[in-house]
Amino acid sequence: DEIAEFRDTARREGHSTLFRSPWRDADTSTHPDSPYVIRIKAPQNGETVIRDQVQGDVTISNAQLDDMVLLRSDGTLSNRVKEALHHAHAAGIHVVPSTGRPLLVADDVIQALDLDNYWVFANGAITKHLERDEVVRAYWMDPSVAQGIVVDIRAAMPEAKFAIELEHGVSHEPGFVERVPVAPYGPAIPDVLDGMHGRIQKVLVFHDDLDIDSLFQATDAAIEDDVVPCYTGLEFIEIAAKLTTKATALDALCIDLGVSPSAVAAFGDNHNDVA
Repeated sequence: DEIAEFRDTARREGHSTLFRSPWRDADTSTHPDSPYVIRIKAPQNGETVIRDQVQGDVTISNAQLDDMVLLRSDGTLSNRVKEALHHAHAAGIHVVPSTGRPLLVADDVIQALDLDNYWVFANGAITKHLERDEVVRAYWMDPSVAQGIVVDIRAAMPEAKFAIELEHGVSHEPGFVERVPVAPYGPAIPDVLDGMHGRIQKVLVFHDDLDIDSLFQATDAAIEDDVVPCYTGLEFIEIAAKLTTKATALDALCIDLGVSPSAVAAFGDNHNDVA
């Protein structure tokens, strides 16, 4: 409605209908508590040069650029954005989706994008090439560190509950299944400290009475400095070793692929996308 009203007014007054978001420079404290879209903050002055391998250099005045939508207010990508990603992939550009989701509960995200090359899961813990079904890189947590995390958080938040993301599954306490789009295998167990079998990727913490931001803050206050909490896009907080991030994983993948950081463009919509 906001965009339609803007464009109707622009047409009546004979102005450009290119949409520039009124929130592009607004202080975050003034943002309304309502669904929002993620847009490209297009430059307003100067020119953008696209170095096309067929047409050569294509110069566009930045005054002609919209603040285009990357992510819709319901958290989905438009067909236009998905088509652009697929065209980029077909042109030989590495398109690497990076999600906070553990691989175990990422099927809906994978299907939505329908890209089968490199993916980063669990905020950097796993890098996998889906078409080859190959784990390119994985970061594991020492079991004693995972145990310490659970003990520290329980001391600060006795009502907190946990799941342990393992190499081939997840150990989880009651209530975790309701927080994920794909139910993990196996029944819930009373205490995840009894389910730390095999290699550990992350500790996941959830709470029946705290919203996700309050849980993040309480978790951050309870744990040691050598581990870090992250949002996941779901109703739990994950905890990993401090250097296990999307940025670390993508940096290592760039080295693998021989891609310079100056040739990388990254887009994100949450705390775990900032590095």
